[in-house]
This record gives sequence, structure tokens and C-alpha cells, in this order.
Amino acid sequence: MNQGKSNPRSGTVLICVLACLGIVTVLVMTTIQSSLRGRREVRMQRQLLQTEFLCEAGVKRAVQQLKRSPEYKGEKWLPKLGTTSFEHAAIEIRIEPVKEDANSLRAEVVASIADSANSNNRMQRSHTFFIGQPTITTETK
Repeated sequence: MNQGKSNPRSGTVLICVLACLGIVTVLVMTTIQSSLRGRREVRMQRQLLQTEFLCEAGVKRAVQQLKRSPEYKGEKWLPKLGTTSFEHAAIEIRIEPVKEDANSLRAEVVASIADSANSNNRMQRSHTFFIGQPTITTETK
């Protein structure tokens, strides 16, 4: 009997098992990291789309308010977004006369959306258009 001798194969099997465990751990960590990156990307795309919808709503509101009152100069609008995870949304509308043409108005709509009022995760879109000219020109940022 081999009571005092160790089996040289047991050390080799242990090293192989540890190597396989290390490889599996790296694969799992890479998969988790990729999943988290994808989740962040989807959230940013959703935030961008929501911001674009808010900007469009601001443009429609500006046009509607100008139809109601030619003296409308703009406003800061804070719509409630109860169905999204973005708690803070703001739309700022500024209407000012064009210096070169007294009959034209320049309207600028700036929409922003964030997780909270002090969040660094803020998305912003703006749209500028002119009213009172024969053709309406637009500028989007």
C-alpha cells in the first residue's frame, strides 16, 4: 500500500479545476459588464427620445400660444412625467423679435430631462424656428 506517497495526478487535477473556475469567473464577469453597459445605453436612448418628444411638445405649445396671443413672449413649462423614470423635465420657450425684420419672431424651445433636479444625468435638446417670414426656417441642435 502507498500510505506515505501522494498521488501526483491529484495536484494536476486541482490546477485544471482552478484554471477552469478562473475562466468561468472571467466569462461571467464579462457577461455582467456587457449587460450593464447595454442597459445604460438603452436608458440613454430612452432619455434622448423622451427629450425629443418634449422639445416637439414645446414647439407645438409655442405655436399654439402665439396663435392665442401675439404678445406671448415665452415661458418655463414644467410638465409632469408620471409614466417615466425621469422625474425632472423642463421646457423653456423664448420668443423675441428678429432685429433685421420687425415683422418676424424668433422662437427657441429648449427641453431638458433628468433623473432629478440636481442630477448630472441630464439630456437637453433645442429647436429654433422663425415666424412671420414667407418660409419658416428651422434649426435643431
